Amino acid sequence: MISYIKSELYRILHYKWTYLFIAICSTLLVSSNIVLAAVKWSETTFPYGNTAFSIGNFIGGMSFVFILCITVGSMVFGNEHGNHTMKNSVSYGIPRGMIYVSKLLVEIIYAVVAFFIITGFHVASAYLLLEHSHLNELYELGKVFIASFPIYLFVLAMVNCFAFIFESTGAAIGADVGLAIAFPIVGSLLGMKFDIFNKLAQILPWNIINGIGITMDPYAITLPWKGDAGYYNCWIASIVQMILITVIGYVIIRRKEIK
Repeated sequence: MISYIKSELYRILHYKWTYLFIAICSTLLVSSNIVLAAVKWSETTFPYGNTAFSIGNFIGGMSFVFILCITVGSMVFGNEHGNHTMKNSVSYGIPRGMIYVSKLLVEIIYAVVAFFIITGFHVASAYLLLEHSHLNELYELGKVFIASFPIYLFVLAMVNCFAFIFESTGAAIGADVGLAIAFPIVGSLLGMKFDIFNKLAQILPWNIINGIGITMDPYAITLPWKGDAGYYNCWIASIVQMILITVIGYVIIRRKEIK
């Protein structure tokens, strides 16, 4: 497995979109801070040219990172079906289960590295260009990462599962969007009338990540559940669903014909 993971890491290290993705996301976030700094420079009474607002916006956009994880998973998986590289790997005697788990681990590694690089550029530019608010912004950002990390693990596991099951990239992404976003939205709508759907919707990752936000007074993150239970529930709900979809994909790929 280690050799296969190394080969996958080598592949993505020599793939241009590995760097373009990070560069595009970093540029957009840095640009937002440049705009805030420019407005603050031209209008000294502008109340949002500070680190609290900039990092607060980033915290409030965790659902956007959720969507980006679908892109990351699909990008790292690559066009395995179209290039028949997976079939070649199996023919060389590499177990399907090993390929499945290794792909997921590589997707997680890249996603974590990309997240920290992109976040690092955003935070660095905020502190270099904007007024310091001194409201423990980095501490609150760290708390958000702890709460949201298992949710992103679920997304990557789901993308990996559907990428293996469906030969068409479009079909796989459609399944990702359907399960990760459309299903929770429908569940929430049905939850307005049926209590059972309301309880189900509360533990779905998309709805959990949308429940994470920031309050300005006091400057603190908000979670769907109050207190430490918020962190525990985020982890339990997301990890259980991650394990479930990983096992489903693992079982299917071991029986599915590789073309």
